[in-house]
Amino acid sequence: MRYNGVIQRKLALLNKQLFKLEEYLKGVGYAEFSESWAHRALSERALQVSVEIIIDIAERIISLEGKGPVSSASEAIECLVSMGFLKSTDPYVNMVRFRNVIVHQYEEIDPAILYTLATTKLSDFRRFIDEISELE
Repeated sequence: MRYNGVIQRKLALLNKQLFKLEEYLKGVGYAEFSESWAHRALSERALQVSVEIIIDIAERIISLEGKGPVSSASEAIECLVSMGFLKSTDPYVNMVRFRNVIVHQYEEIDPAILYTLATTKLSDFRRFIDEISELE
């Protein structure tokens, strides 16, 4: 990465989060997941941290490029797209929206949505890793 070790460390941490979540949920079906407070809570936290890492990386790149500050996490994603660092705002803006739901409407997260994200959408996070890693 042409920027600095902080971004590399954050990408490595993101990769570790995804790997651990994947390993933790391996073989866990929806019925078991929806009944388990631990499965749901761990998944919420892992996904929230993963999105926070994406936001941190976006804001750091924007700062290093002298393009900030931005007023929101969604704007940070949009800025990376306009700067050519990401190909599209999809699915990243939706990740930020989901993180906002976890943080601000935390009373009850729909287990079906959470399970889908935790078991079928981790490739979206890996796509971010790949796109940012291409900046080298």
